[in-house]
Amino acid sequence: MYKYNQIADALRKEIQEGHYKPGEKLPSVRQYVRDSGYNSDTVLKAYSLLEEEHLIYSALKSGFYVVKSNIPVNKKSGIDLVSVRPPDFINPYKDFYHCMEKSISIYKNKLFEYSSPQGMEELRAVLAKHLMNFQIFTKDTDIFITNGAQQVLYILAAMSFPGKNTKVLVEQPTYSVMLKVLKCNNIPVLGIRRTAAGIDLEELEEIFKQGGIKFFYTMPRYQNPTGFCYSEEQKREIIRLSKQYGVYIVEDDYVADLERNERTDTLYALGDKERIIYIRSFSKTILPGMRLGMTILPKVLQEEFLTYKQCMDLNTTVLTQGALEIYLKSSMYKSHAARTKKFYKGKMETLKNACNQWLNHKVICHIPPTGLYAYLELEDKAESILKALSKSGIIVSNTANCFIEDFPHAEGIRLCICNCEDEDIELAVKRIQEEISKRKNR
Repeated sequence: MYKYNQIADALRKEIQEGHYKPGEKLPSVRQYVRDSGYNSDTVLKAYSLLEEEHLIYSALKSGFYVVKSNIPVNKKSGIDLVSVRPPDFINPYKDFYHCMEKSISIYKNKLFEYSSPQGMEELRAVLAKHLMNFQIFTKDTDIFITNGAQQVLYILAAMSFPGKNTKVLVEQPTYSVMLKVLKCNNIPVLGIRRTAAGIDLEELEEIFKQGGIKFFYTMPRYQNPTGFCYSEEQKREIIRLSKQYGVYIVEDDYVADLERNERTDTLYALGDKERIIYIRSFSKTILPGMRLGMTILPKVLQEEFLTYKQCMDLNTTVLTQGALEIYLKSSMYKSHAARTKKFYKGKMETLKNACNQWLNHKVICHIPPTGLYAYLELEDKAESILKALSKSGIIVSNTANCFIEDFPHAEGIRLCICNCEDEDIELAVKRIQEEISKRKNR
């Protein structure tokens, strides 16, 4: 490591731990040189690096100060198995910051103008090429950029579809936000049970046969909240039935970048492109706060979708669109994807080992090989276990809000392994078993 990086790391840590408060002046370059023995060029380079990261700023003829808006990183309290926030060493902050600067340089004029509500042509062209790596072949004219995947879901729920069908079919359990979206739009919802083995295809056919289904919303791989994946045989049969009964499929492929098996096909890759709506998010695998999503739409839906989007916002932010375009074109994306896959694979292995060691037969564990979420199915009431864990600083989430009201379901806990050290995961699993044992002995 270069000497200026060592200085920057030391100062960064002191700022984050609160040794230097927001607005406080740092030692002058001359003073730092005198105290440390480094030469002035090295110290100045370290200060410049921190200034580029917006941790400090320089005042003419005065020196360097900690940025007043900087929020020091709080010392970790408790174990969070809910938040989707990967650790800082996984987040490609520096790489994406470079891409943001490059975006400003390249698209400076477009930043002050309205752009296409469909999304920047440059980004859509790059995405069309990028998706080929996942066996998804489409034209950039069929791609629509949105403010996160959630905006796609809201528009699809609100807009009309050919045939004027109104009901939406969802897996049970499913993404809790999707249930809220449907409720906000007063959409009638039907549910079909999904287990680790998939769904009952005969039941699916019966629901399709009854008619009135606007679309079937599904997450074929690493489903939220369970981590379940469909087999290729199930995917092909779902596609066949949807085509036979004229039902649209909305495929939410929110963590495609974590897929370890490159031969795994999406429903979109296997099926009828005029019946499948493909959705992709970038916030889960690049930066959580980067609200960019995309969808590939059948031509018959594109005009109305665009009308709805224009009513919500005139265009998605050009700055982040340009940065994503630059990021995907560079080698930065490939290295980040490889690093992220390795990270999540390791976390799931840690969780699986901990569950095998600590949990007894009263808990059915569904631990996928990668992804963000794992699912524990319980015999006991989940809510009381969650409250007890919360008192000891361990936060996990109940899967009850992932079900339609009155849909019969088992008690379950969703574990998000993004932001936990290995020892935290092991401790949390051990505490879950302790709480289950307490209830057994009552």
